[in-house]
Amino acid sequence: MHRAHHERLPVRRRRPVHLGTLPLGPGRTIAPDPRTTSVTTLSAPTERWGAPRREPLTMKSPDTVGFIGLGLQGTPIARRLVNAGHPVTVWNRTPAKTEPLLAEGAHEATSPAEVMEASDVVILCVTDAAAVEEVTFGPAGLASTATPGKLVVDHSSIRPQTARDLANRLATESGASWVDAPVSGGVAGATAGTLTIMAGGAQTDFDRADTLFAAYARRRTLIGPVGSGQTVKLCNQIIVATTSWGLAEATQVAAAAGLDPARLPEYLEGGLADSPLLRAYQPHMVAGHDTSLASIENLIKDLDSALDLARKTNCPVPLVAQVTELLRTAVKWTPPAEAGRFIDLLKGPQAQ
Repeated sequence: MHRAHHERLPVRRRRPVHLGTLPLGPGRTIAPDPRTTSVTTLSAPTERWGAPRREPLTMKSPDTVGFIGLGLQGTPIARRLVNAGHPVTVWNRTPAKTEPLLAEGAHEATSPAEVMEASDVVILCVTDAAAVEEVTFGPAGLASTATPGKLVVDHSSIRPQTARDLANRLATESGASWVDAPVSGGVAGATAGTLTIMAGGAQTDFDRADTLFAAYARRRTLIGPVGSGQTVKLCNQIIVATTSWGLAEATQVAAAAGLDPARLPEYLEGGLADSPLLRAYQPHMVAGHDTSLASIENLIKDLDSALDLARKTNCPVPLVAQVTELLRTAVKWTPPAEAGRFIDLLKGPQAQ
């Protein structure tokens, strides 16, 4: 694998703590060995797009890793990389968010440029396209120290054309490569290592990144060239948004008819309406509102991207347009970070 041919900047390191065995899925665990950088990864790479990978085997990763964006989802992803034995350098706009990972063995950088200089592969997990562009091409950004052989993997959700534009610009300015790799599965999936990754990029770049993906994603698929992963993520968000609104209406109907809406997932278990979304999201609509789910504002951002793509491809999406505006209205009245609260728009003033 490629490596930078220059000295790495000094980074601060703290003594790692022993974390015991790591869960890799039902019935499988691996104990981290501080003497190696062993990870679980997939069987021999496929040469055709669209074939998911799930079969694990053990191999050493030759790459050092940088990670930028330690939010609700980024932190557990970075933690799983550290716990799997990868050398990880982290940076975040809010430095305090790096502290837990430094205590577990990560290194600290003072800028995105330093992350790139210290790493072979840099993973981004930030809020939106503006944040991706800022850490990549802003002052002390990744591009300032990127060189041929370096790889940027972007887990952020941005528009497909934006991903292509950023990738082309980085390649032109530095010779570095780009894989767009949005994820699905939420905070719970990141914590458990069961995320789904939808990737776009060159086969060789995907194969290289996949030795890292295996630490936190159960299913990883190369869809096509750069931008393809973001397109599939928009399809995912369309399904999530429209289904979630249906869940809210079904919850309200159950309550209005005198049923206990909290038991709706139990009543529907095993039927056609049963789904991970029903089991994970509907309870947040009934009680116990919290901020463990992604913000509704992030979902609206992705739906706006989907609507933009639909208009440019002359594809009618009337339901998506309606649900987007319903959610946009809901966040005027309910806390967007408490994602399940959008149901309050259906409940009316008594919900306030």
